[in-house]
Amino acid sequence: MKKLLIYALLISIFSCKTTDTIQPDTYDFSAVDALIEKSVEAYENNVVVLVSKNGKLIYQKGINLTATDSRLIASASKWLSGAVMMSLVDDKKISLDDTIGKFLPIFSRYGKGHINIRQLFSHTAGFAGDSPQKYEYRTDLTFAEAVDSIAVYTPLIHAPGTTFNYGSASMHIAGRIAEVVTGKSWQTLFNEKIATPCDMKATYILSSLKNPLIAGGVWTSAGDYLKFLEMIVNKGTYNGKRVLSESAVEEMLKDQTRGAVIEGTPYPSNLYSPHPTSVVRYGIGNWRDVVDASGNGLETSSPGLFGTHPWQDSKNKVAGIIFTKTEPRQSNATSLQIRELIRQAIEK
Repeated sequence: MKKLLIYALLISIFSCKTTDTIQPDTYDFSAVDALIEKSVEAYENNVVVLVSKNGKLIYQKGINLTATDSRLIASASKWLSGAVMMSLVDDKKISLDDTIGKFLPIFSRYGKGHINIRQLFSHTAGFAGDSPQKYEYRTDLTFAEAVDSIAVYTPLIHAPGTTFNYGSASMHIAGRIAEVVTGKSWQTLFNEKIATPCDMKATYILSSLKNPLIAGGVWTSAGDYLKFLEMIVNKGTYNGKRVLSESAVEEMLKDQTRGAVIEGTPYPSNLYSPHPTSVVRYGIGNWRDVVDASGNGLETSSPGLFGTHPWQDSKNKVAGIIFTKTEPRQSNATSLQIRELIRQAIEK
């Protein structure tokens, strides 16, 4: 009996998910190690990098940070929020082509009811980016009050669908629609649709629990976020559980900007793509930053203001995250170079 218990314990240990055990060396990541060590100052001397392929961890390196340490991930939250919206598309609660006015009549009263959910989540709704009054960041407002204030006081500067301006206002509106159609709070909805089935912990701590920052408020760890990425790479399933439909994941990764002029963007180009484009375009909550010669998406990402940089590689079935807390925008070029070296090592 004792031997059987020990055997069962060993099985449970070695069958754990991703971040528990690195698979035997298959790839030469020495160049990745060297670049991380050389560039550690860009990450304020705290970074952990996790890479998995087909759900198995193939690379892990941490400097003063571990896979279980949690940080605020800023705009890396957008991908998680986009997944919640796509789960509601799966449930037929909404369509990406539904207009705001269908769910929030106050927008129709102020001439903005014709904007659709696709435009809200691809930054092409016509707003400047963030609301000038920063309603989405206000801790003294409820979610409903913040979104109603955007309807009344935040002007459109372009016709919906014509121009891309990155920010938080439009996603805030979409998040409120999610609450209206489900009757659930955003965090409850996120937990139910994404966090629990992906076995991850993530909390929208900003602006506040009563006004969660949909586009940038998540606090989580590298290990937890990697589970979400593995679900994306696995076309909507995690550990045998269906989280999103394949069509929902495919839609998330498509170009949703539909030819809009890219006016306001923190991510104009990726010089480390095998086929750099004149501009990086956007899906639902993630950037299409590595494409082939025909413009087909190979990798997408969702970097945050403080340096956290998650990505998925559809071609190689790879999920990865560079997790840190740095000064705004100082590490993104290094992260893109790390991704290039990882891609090269895997494709050798």
